[in-house]
Amino acid sequence: MEDKLASAKVPEPSKLEVEIAIEKLSERFHRAFTYDDAAKFVTLNKELEIWRAMEDESKNLAKKNVRKSQKIYKEKNEKISRERAALEMEKGLIVLIAPNVLRITKELEDLVGKYR
Repeated sequence: MEDKLASAKVPEPSKLEVEIAIEKLSERFHRAFTYDDAAKFVTLNKELEIWRAMEDESKNLAKKNVRKSQKIYKEKNEKISRERAALEMEKGLIVLIAPNVLRITKELEDLVGKYR
C-alpha cells in the first residue's frame, strides 16, 4: 500500500502557477525567488495537499474497516474491541502518512529558509 501512495504522481505546476508563486513569495520575503525554487514550492504544496487528502480519507476508511481489522487480529488469536481495532488502523495510516507530511514540510521550510 505504501508503494501505491508514495508513487502518487504529483502534477507539474503550470507556468502561471509558478509565476504567481514567484510574485507572492518574492513579495512576502522581500527577495526574488528563482523560477526553479518557485516551481519546487508549488510542487511540494501540491504533494502536501495530496497527503492531507489521503489523511482525511484514511480516517473514514479506518472507521469503515474496523470489522476487517478485528478479523485480522482474530486470525492471530487476539480478540480486540472495535475501538482498539479502529485505533490500530488509524495508527497504521498515521505511520504511513505522517513521515511524508513531515518530509514535505521540512523541504518547504528549507526552501523558504534560503530566502530569509
